[in-house]
Amino acid sequence: MSGLSLVWLVLLVGTAVFFILQCLVVLKMKVDAGYLFAFCIYFDLFGYFYKMVLPGQALLLLIAAPLLPVAVALLHKPTSSWGFLRDQGFWLWGIFLVYALLSLAWAPSESEGLMKEIVLLAHGVVPAIYIYIVYKKYGRFSWNVVAWAGLTYAIAHLLLGVYLEEYPGRLTLPGGNPIFNARASLLTVTVCLWARSIPLPVRVIAAGAAMASALATQSRGPLAAFLIANALFFIVWAVRKYRDKKQSIKLSRFAIPALLLLLMAGAGFSMYGQQLGDWVGGSRFTVLFDRARLQGDDNFIGRVELQLKAAEKLDASPFFGAGLGGVTPPLARDFPHNIIVEMAAELGVVGLAMWTFAVLFSLWAALRYATVLAILLVQCIGYAMLSGDFGFNYEYVVMAFVALALLPERIGKGVATSHENIVSYHRV
Repeated sequence: MSGLSLVWLVLLVGTAVFFILQCLVVLKMKVDAGYLFAFCIYFDLFGYFYKMVLPGQALLLLIAAPLLPVAVALLHKPTSSWGFLRDQGFWLWGIFLVYALLSLAWAPSESEGLMKEIVLLAHGVVPAIYIYIVYKKYGRFSWNVVAWAGLTYAIAHLLLGVYLEEYPGRLTLPGGNPIFNARASLLTVTVCLWARSIPLPVRVIAAGAAMASALATQSRGPLAAFLIANALFFIVWAVRKYRDKKQSIKLSRFAIPALLLLLMAGAGFSMYGQQLGDWVGGSRFTVLFDRARLQGDDNFIGRVELQLKAAEKLDASPFFGAGLGGVTPPLARDFPHNIIVEMAAELGVVGLAMWTFAVLFSLWAALRYATVLAILLVQCIGYAMLSGDFGFNYEYVVMAFVALALLPERIGKGVATSHENIVSYHRV
């Protein structure tokens, strides 16, 4: 980058900072935490454009860009912005992360466990705390913003994505990994299915584009996690609605639309069934419903082998584990691709129990106040169990902290009317 370009960039950033400060401090503009949530979840897209303009690590943008509204939220007439320091769930996550850091004391010297925790902190924990603080200060969170951001991400992935030799037949953003693209797009589909206050045209278009984006990656683990999480919550929702006599009448409203959708799906399948069958048969998704192909899949066999080796480490040190990084590169060939197995082997039963308590507390908060977050949290845990690792599977941490942000004031004040429109409380 030339010196003149750098000067113009500094002036542009300075002008933007001054303008935002005027809006926040003088005009008292309220920041919607949904923007920070979308910035974190769809950061691959922002990082892609960042790398086109500036050198260096794109994660710096994730940490630095939201600092201004967060600092204003903390310092300018703070209300409950510091609530995360008193939050039970926050301390559960904090204890787990500190324990993971302490486990480096008995990890092998060549372990890269510290880097794994730094990646998790930078990608998930710090942005999640940002969202928590801004939400507590301004009390706004719009799923409509998330849907629009997800639509933009999906379109960018479909238009700018490439087929790399490393990932044959799988569409990915340049320099990225198709599994990350699939995870983000399937989160968009879930938001469009369950969150309220999203206009129907945006809901349909965003869900369609995001599903096309996810399928183009041919990532099997994220798709399986998406189907399991949404099917599970749909069954619970349908059973509860059926048991509620008042709500059972409302279910009849869905009969005609559901019938029309079935008819349209049947007509489409009859017209394009052969092409669809050929596409599925030649894709990586075949293993999801063909056990023989799954057992013969090199990717699956390799991951099972890695997980068995991790289980041997757990058997050798079941209580405290091998230490963070003890069963992952550079000590091993690859990650076990299952966060439960990985944490059990590296942090032992103690670390896994700490993590479980933190996740369950956050899930309880989400189920109580924002079911869409509960579905997203379960879906992200599924991501981590089917094809994830400790560092780069960060989405579930973001979902957990957003759920915790809803909890303290609700318990202390009952049903707070000032928060009724913050998150779409779509109860199961």
